[in-house]
Amino acid sequence: MLNATAPCKYEGLPRAFREPQVNRKRKEWMNAYDTLMKPLEKSVLAKIRRNLIPMASGNVLELGYGTGVNFQYYDPSSVTSLSAIDIRSKPIARAKATFPVRFIEGRAEELPFPDKNFDTVVETLVFCSVPDLHESISEMLRVLRPGGIFIFIDHVKPPGKILSLLFGTVNIFWPHISGGCHLTREPDKLLEAAGLKIIRSGTSGHDIFHWGIGQKI
Repeated sequence: MLNATAPCKYEGLPRAFREPQVNRKRKEWMNAYDTLMKPLEKSVLAKIRRNLIPMASGNVLELGYGTGVNFQYYDPSSVTSLSAIDIRSKPIARAKATFPVRFIEGRAEELPFPDKNFDTVVETLVFCSVPDLHESISEMLRVLRPGGIFIFIDHVKPPGKILSLLFGTVNIFWPHISGGCHLTREPDKLLEAAGLKIIRSGTSGHDIFHWGIGQKI
């Protein structure tokens, strides 16, 4: 059961834990994100979220909560506490939270939490845009307790030759107009290499979206 709302003890963090001034392009991208993603949400992503997010339990951390699209899918009876971290506070996400959430400003590469602090970490469509993917995965594993689960949804470089070539070509300019989103990353492969045991996984949308649940050994 979620606890009553409490002030976040991480809100007074040193500047090192905060992203420098977010550029205007990224702000504009985030403002338009929900509108641009509506077709994909309706046709692909909503079903994946409905199947995965309710699996979160105990003390939960969501990496890059964005506009708060995942909040509606959490099961309050299974979640003890929910901490949500992003590089800047987003009022639109706070408005979507119908239960207590600790909102924290910070970066995936420098999570301001103790080791083995969470039972579940959730990441959906975030690893495409973090500046340092390897460090973000390392930090996620650091704060996840042994036996804890990592729930993820990522878009990845498609396996087909034609789509792979198309994504690679578009990726030359895409990160510069989309807030740093990279189309050719393959975080799913790095998760296994980092030692996460994948206990459930699948692909959707012509294998562009890879989703699953991993367990920290």
